[in-house]
Amino acid sequence: MNIKKSVINTFERVGIDYKMLQELKGDIEVRNWITGVPCVVTPLIAECIKWVYMTQLAYEQGNHSTKVSDFDRVRYFILEQDKNAWSVCID
Repeated sequence: MNIKKSVINTFERVGIDYKMLQELKGDIEVRNWITGVPCVVTPLIAECIKWVYMTQLAYEQGNHSTKVSDFDRVRYFILEQDKNAWSVCID
């Protein structure tokens, strides 16, 4: 998986261990946190989806410490890498 430098910088800034996650083999089933609809993704995409959900919850609870540009960059990385995961879990 080819990851742009801007995305790598964001992963490093927000604490997503992309190197380790890329090395893991196999897929993971994740579920949309509202609808419960499942989809199968790589470990890195699963972590990105989890991060988006947790960051959104924190934001809704008043924690605005994450830059909107970092939040959007992780979301659009999911879209770029796995359109199905985007449509099931993010969109």
